[in-house]
Amino acid sequence: MKRSLLMIIVIAGLSGCEQPEEVLIYESAPVVRRDIVVAVEAAGTIEPFVTVEVKSKASGEILSIKGETGDIIERRQLLVQIDKRSPTNQLAQADAELEAAQARQGIAAAQSKRAKTLFESGTFNEVDYEQTVLEYANAKADVIRSEVAVENARIALDDTDVRAPITGTIIERLVETGQVISSPTQDVGGGTALLTMADLTSVQVKALVDETDIGKVRPGQPVTVEITAYPNQPFDGEVAKIEPKAVDDQTVTTFSVLIVLDNSNGLLRPGMNADIEIRIAERRDVIAVPTAALRVDKDIDVSSQLVGLTREVVTGQLRAGREDQQTSNASRAGNPAGYQFSSRYWVFVDGPSGPRAVNVVAGLTDMDYSEVLSGLNEGDRVLMLPSSGLIRSQQRFQAQMRKFMGMPGMNSSKENGKSKD
Repeated sequence: MKRSLLMIIVIAGLSGCEQPEEVLIYESAPVVRRDIVVAVEAAGTIEPFVTVEVKSKASGEILSIKGETGDIIERRQLLVQIDKRSPTNQLAQADAELEAAQARQGIAAAQSKRAKTLFESGTFNEVDYEQTVLEYANAKADVIRSEVAVENARIALDDTDVRAPITGTIIERLVETGQVISSPTQDVGGGTALLTMADLTSVQVKALVDETDIGKVRPGQPVTVEITAYPNQPFDGEVAKIEPKAVDDQTVTTFSVLIVLDNSNGLLRPGMNADIEIRIAERRDVIAVPTAALRVDKDIDVSSQLVGLTREVVTGQLRAGREDQQTSNASRAGNPAGYQFSSRYWVFVDGPSGPRAVNVVAGLTDMDYSEVLSGLNEGDRVLMLPSSGLIRSQQRFQAQMRKFMGMPGMNSSKENGKSKD
């Protein structure tokens, strides 16, 4: 932005002073169009959006591992092979028991059929007949149990081939070939973890946001993420979730906010450091003025002196141009609370005939610049005056210096010193 300097001479009315006490130089800045973005900033780390710990339902020795960290694996792709000898033997035994059960069922069926014929002819008593019926039912139940045992043995054999539960990337390998592992279905400790996989096509940033800002954050808000590894390549994301429970770290209270990022290009990796900027509100291509140029009514006395105007002149200019407050409030509807100025602001516009006080209705502000809803036009130049507090501090300091330099005896002591020489 091109800025020009406005020189303002402040003449203090001190007795005995005929020259200006000091010359103050202030800037003027143009009213321009720009984007105004209000954001909450925080830091966090990249995490996988979906993480799966891969375990084997089978126990035994690991014969081979088909993937390494960083490999992209398709769902159901073979990852680890476990020793098959014990499950193979169990399946063979279950098959044999099924054949025996089927044979017993055949015999029991034939016996039950003969017993029924004899019972109906009156040559077989009721107790013996019922016993054959029961034996036949037990034989059929044995066949069903044997079939289930065969199916379970076949599943156990299939479980020795550990396959990928998701399509993703191997991010951690926890075992080696030859290692004997335990099954989570048999081990109270949860079994042996083999690998960790993650779907890295989309990742998330877990950032800690201060409690003073968390009330402004909402799911769905756009986020700009700066990754340390890619300093000149911002990434776009959005707020996915705000954790309900606070994180207390000594005297600082924060909340975890999860931001989802697209990672189809594979650049983002778990553990990378990230700086996030959650855009709470934004205005694009609006007329804006430096916030430092905005004045309030209590600044009239000091500011008018700085530009060489009287309080009455400045007050009259503002009264003549003061807009209706209700209209101003209606025009500012929709600005987020905490980032909106009232209409009771004004600025000094640098015009051909000198500074002129103009009322301004300000909208969204990022603290450096404020949106101008009415009162100024693009290209106007506004004066960047110091705050009233700063002026009063300077005046107090100058008064102290004048008092010190004018203390009785200061000059006489110097003169006495000279006379002694």
